[in-house]
Amino acid sequence: MDPSCNFSSYRSTLKAAVWRSAAATDDSQRIVIPFFSLLVKDLYFLNEGCSNRLPNGHINFEKFWQLAKQVTEFITWKQVHCPFPKAAKVITYLQATPVLNEDALSLASFECEPPENHEKDRYKALK
Repeated sequence: MDPSCNFSSYRSTLKAAVWRSAAATDDSQRIVIPFFSLLVKDLYFLNEGCSNRLPNGHINFEKFWQLAKQVTEFITWKQVHCPFPKAAKVITYLQATPVLNEDALSLASFECEPPENHEKDRYKALK
């Protein structure tokens, strides 16, 4: 999940997975799991970054075509049957794990790293 070049490594991997999925004969090869946050980000910026109308007043069909393409891909991925058995422990963990807000996440991070490590890091940064 290297964020450099707008997640180009991830985007290349996703493109390859989509290509493999389209040609797959086995259900297990059809599964595509996107990084949902990036999918939502792309949809948001496509919607907000492109105007609905062209300078000549015509509808920007390219924008709406791109939005429809991404949503259609997602719907296709969602409809694929998963042939793998469900792991009850994983499902329970995902359902029971709290979603942390920014403050709670910061506190949890602080608890994982004792304060003395933070002081050492700040000292190294000053050098």
